[in-house]
Order: sequence, then C-alpha cells, then structure tokens
Amino acid sequence: MKRIIYFLTFTLCSLSFGQDLMTKKGESILPEKGDWSISMSAHPLSNFIFNLFADAPTRDDNVPSFGDPLYFSMKRFVKDDKAIRYTFGANFNTKEETWSMGLGYGVEYRKGNTRLQGMWGYTGFIGIGENFDSSDWLSIPNMIFQDGYNMNINTSLFIGCEYFLLAKIAIGAEYTYGLTMNVTDNKTDFYIGNNANSTIMKINYYF
Repeated sequence: MKRIIYFLTFTLCSLSFGQDLMTKKGESILPEKGDWSISMSAHPLSNFIFNLFADAPTRDDNVPSFGDPLYFSMKRFVKDDKAIRYTFGANFNTKEETWSMGLGYGVEYRKGNTRLQGMWGYTGFIGIGENFDSSDWLSIPNMIFQDGYNMNINTSLFIGCEYFLLAKIAIGAEYTYGLTMNVTDNKTDFYIGNNANSTIMKINYYF
C-alpha cells in the first residue's frame, strides 16, 4: 500500500503543469542561492494516515510525532541548483539508558524549471552510541571506550524529486543506496544495498 502511495506521489508531481513560479507578492516559489532549508520526515504523518484504514484490532490512533529520532536535516544553497546538506543531533533515552549522536554532510544537485524539481547527490554520516548509567551523567563522554559502544558510518548516493505546493514549501521523496559500516563491541559488519538503502518522504521548508 505504501509503495502505491509513493508511486502516486511521483506520478502526480509529474502530471502537474503549474508553471507560475512567482507568488502574487513577487516572491520566488523555488529556492534560490543563499536560502536555507529545514527538513522533516513525512513518514510519521503517512503512517498515521495508513493506520486510519487499518483494522480496528491493529489500529493505533496516537497523534504522529516528528521528534524521533532527534536528528535535524538542513540545507544551504550555494547556487540556485546546488545545496550543501547537514545532519546533526543527539538522542538520550533515560528509560533504556542509551544515548547516540551523529553528524552528516552531503552535496545536492538540482534540475528543473517548474514546481517539480529533480535532485541527486551524495551524503556521508557518522554516529556513535552507548549505554549509560543514568545515576552518573558524567560517565557519558567516557563510556564509548567501554564494552557496549556502537559506531555507524554510512556513505550513499541519493536521487529523488520534490514538488513545491506553496512558496518555499515542498514535499518529496528520495531513494538512497550506499555502504554502511556498523561497529558494535569490536565486531564490524558491512552492508551494501539491503540494509544500506531506503526510500523516504520529506517535507522541506525553505527560507
């Protein structure tokens, strides 16, 4: 069902013929050099909508939350058709006594002269995490050197598109494919493809 919805999203974007790229106030609808962007995943909202059509015994009517995981994605346009991507954040779970943090960097290229924009590029990400003793918060910086730590390094290519519904507000989807190295307690695993590819939907706000 989700794949059908994602396919329809791309199809509707492709069939949209709105060529007016300026608002009535004379503002550009598309991002320009110098603009910044904040992104959030559209999956919580789409999952909530799909859940409304699920059978009653399996239905979860909780309001979608966009706060998990606590990683922020931003973009800075260095050209009208090129942007630098940044990902950063940290997550502390006092219930499970775990923490994680990470940083990401990427380059995005864009193509298109209408509300529909194609994009492609590459990204890299490194994250670390550990269990901790909530009674001793000062132990957090040091515990990466003890048993139980984990580190994740990912590099990938991506391709996708987004459609500008309103001025500087767009919804889109991306497919990523790459290599992931996961280190847990001195055990190293590599993933190419299977566990290193994904399709995500995003809502992007430009300013």
